[in-house]
Amino acid sequence: MASDPSHTPSGHRRHGPFLLRNAHVDDARAIEAVHWAAREAVYDGQVADWPPSGLDRDGRIERWTRWLSSEHLHCIVGEEDGRIVGFVTIRASRDEDAEPHVAEMPTLYVDPAAWRRGLGAALCRAAVALASALDFLELTLWVVEVNTRAQRFYDAFGFVADGASQVDEDTTERLVARRYRLSLGAE
Repeated sequence: MASDPSHTPSGHRRHGPFLLRNAHVDDARAIEAVHWAAREAVYDGQVADWPPSGLDRDGRIERWTRWLSSEHLHCIVGEEDGRIVGFVTIRASRDEDAEPHVAEMPTLYVDPAAWRRGLGAALCRAAVALASALDFLELTLWVVEVNTRAQRFYDAFGFVADGASQVDEDTTERLVARRYRLSLGAE
């Protein structure tokens, strides 16, 4: 039987020039750098409070280290030439109205230098596959209204706005986020 070149023996998955793998705690610094760079590219000039107040870089790295240590959060990273250039996270939904069969994707970020090269779609497909493997039936995520790029991406992927919204009280502009939902199988 021929081996599948998209899967390496260690369970890592190839997508073109990108290697997808499970994140490790020691990836926190690189994940934070991608997270910040992507948010900077999306929100700088669109949000009055950018950059947000709060944690400095060391604090953000410490937060990612904590999150990556949690058994309740699953993170997949995308690497190119050994460097993390994107990531996605999955966990059970923490929304107040969530049923036990609903997962959420709290983050999916790609370094702007890797945009429009298929990594975001590969990470999203990996997250959907992981949520299904964990026996979730639906996957939700929240998108800030000013992030029209993300809205178009998730629309094209098949996510549908479900009518729920929330306001980010930590921003001067009180940014509104809309929830999107994807069914993962027959109900």
